[in-house]
Parts: sequence; structure tokens; C-alpha cells
Amino acid sequence: MNSKRLIPLLLSLFLAWLPVCAQAQDGIKFEHNAWAEIVAKAKAEGKLIFADVYTQWCGPCYNMATTVFTRHDVGAFYNDHFVCVKIDAENGEGVALARKYQVRVYPTYLYIDPQTEEFVHRSSSVQTPENFIRTGKNSLDPKTRSTYLESEYAKGNRSRQFLLDYIAYQFASHQRDKVATAFDQLIAGGAKLTDKDVWPVFDECVSGLGTYLRQVSDNYDEFCRLFTKKAVDAKLARETRYGDADAVAALCDYEGKAFNLDMIKLNKFTRGKQYDEAAKIIDRLMGDSLIDRKEFMRQLSYTVRGALYDKETPADWYMRCVGYMRYIAYNWPDRDDATMHQLYAATLEDAIVRNPATLRQTIQSKPAFGVADYNMRPAALKPKPKRTK
Repeated sequence: MNSKRLIPLLLSLFLAWLPVCAQAQDGIKFEHNAWAEIVAKAKAEGKLIFADVYTQWCGPCYNMATTVFTRHDVGAFYNDHFVCVKIDAENGEGVALARKYQVRVYPTYLYIDPQTEEFVHRSSSVQTPENFIRTGKNSLDPKTRSTYLESEYAKGNRSRQFLLDYIAYQFASHQRDKVATAFDQLIAGGAKLTDKDVWPVFDECVSGLGTYLRQVSDNYDEFCRLFTKKAVDAKLARETRYGDADAVAALCDYEGKAFNLDMIKLNKFTRGKQYDEAAKIIDRLMGDSLIDRKEFMRQLSYTVRGALYDKETPADWYMRCVGYMRYIAYNWPDRDDATMHQLYAATLEDAIVRNPATLRQTIQSKPAFGVADYNMRPAALKPKPKRTK
């Protein structure tokens, strides 16, 4: 190759490699030494030990390791404040360490004082990056550590700020019942949903169509004035995706209510094997340009999977659901998310065995709704214009 061409090529490859190299440095940097060395290093640096206790077969552990621990913001915080280590609960030193710290669920996150080798804070489960950073911050403050919160709660501490901290901690660990009990105690102590420090906790942590949500509905205008219509509508819509249709219908009008009622009816029809009625709702929603299309497809995928995995599903409804899975794969907005495409591939494999003739007719016909062709190209990326000679 001509050297004049080689130099620019090498330069372009080097520049392309730089972001990859930089990205590889992001995320949490885990130590790989023996436990005694980890403890010694944490002592020397005056830091807590952060230990991710996992197993190799744990799906949530894998999810956290690949989507949260690798993030730049998560890595920046954890690398700065902790000596980080991964503990395989079923191999090597990890077996004894998991037993010592009484780990029974995976993943478990331990924040350990190297001076005593006792944990001062613990949490668990899949967490958003924001929640996971907050969990780490809580371990640094003696008043928000799990050991303090659990001890004080057991002693009967029900002060306002304490309960707010306790609820946030239990929510991060997905302890729904404890969150509900503590929130009831917070309100019983004089706090109100309209208080500026209470609403964010209610919005994030308290779920379900209960007394508190009906209070928001009954005083809808006031809550919209205090916290914006967008935030209040989002809360009402999120908590009424499932449940009793009559209870949802009795609430005030909010953005997303009609859609939720449709999806509740759809689930009722499919459970009752009223497939023609279910299809009417699906077809109408596929043609509705005003709904949240991604949320519709997400919920529809659960309905479709139920039919596709059931060997007793009638042939007509089964092939309808193959078509719906096709619609989801064709129109799923995140083209980098392989989940729906994998489901579509699995659907086609199953349909080839079950009903190859009808499958051919389904695939050969153009979709009635959404995009007409299966393409992994992002919808926002316009095609390159043809050059004119």
C-alpha cells in the first residue's frame, strides 16, 4: 500500500480506537486480590469496602454487572469512595464470606468497615444507576446506613426525617411491604402527601391503587398545581396499569387513563378466551397514533408471549399473535435492544413447526399497521440520498 494512504488509514484507526479504550476504563474497577489484601488496602486508603456478592447463574447479578457497574458515573463515584471487590458466593473464599455475612439473596451489596470487617450498610436487587449511587452515598453517612436505620426502627424511632430515610432504603431493596408500613406511619405522624418532602417519596416508593392514590385523584387540581400536571398524570398512569377496571374508571381523568382501561380489558378478554374482543382492542390501539406506542408494545408482548407459549392456544389466535409479535419487532423503537427481535425469532421458529402454511401467508402479506418492512436501521436515521450523475 502507498505510504501516503497508509498513514491516514492508521491515524483514522487510532482515533477510532481511542473512545473504545476510554470506555474500557469506565465503570467500577474491582480488585482481584485475596480478601486479606483487600482489607489491608481499604485500611491503608481509609475507605469502606464495597462487595458485590453474586453467583454465576444469577440473572439480576448479570444485569447489574453489564448495565450499571459499567457506567461512567457509577464507576467515578464507587472508585473514588470504596475499595471494590466481587465475591462469588459459590466459589473460593466467597463461600465463607457469603456465610459470614449471612447472604441469602443475590445480588447483595455489602459496605464493610475494614477495621472491624463488619458491614455498616447492605442492600440488594436490581437498582437503577441513580439508585445505586444513592445506595453508595447512604453507606457513607452513619444516619442513613442500613445498620442504623434497622436498629432505630426496631427501637421505635418514627421521626419524620428518619422515616423518609428508612422508606428510601427499603425501597432500594424492593421491600414493598416495609415501605407501605413505614409510609402509613409517616402519614399517621402528621405528614401530608402535599408536603414537598413527602410527595417525591410517595411518587417514587409507594405503589398501588389505594387510599393515597384516590386522594390524589380527589384533589387532582391541587396536586397538579403543586407538582405539575405531567408528574401527577405520570404517577396516576403508572399505578393504574393493572387492577380492577371499575376502580380505575372511578378515578379522575388523566393522561393515560383510557389506555390503561383498554389494556385491563384486553387482559380480561384473553384470560376469558374472548379472542375476537381482544383482537378488536389490539387492532384499534395499533392504529392509534396518540398512545405511548412503546408502552403499548411492551404490554402487548406479555399478552402475545402467553398465547405463543401455551400449547392449547387455538390456531387462529396463535397466528394472530404471531402477527402481533411481527408488529412489535418491526416497530420497536430501540433498534439496539435485541429483546423483542429475539422473541420474534423464537416465535418464527415455533410457528414454522406449528403452522408453516399459515406462517407463509402471514409473512408474505404487508403489515396493516406500523412500518412495512423489517429493518434494523433506526427510524430517525434518514436514508442516504441517491447521487445524481
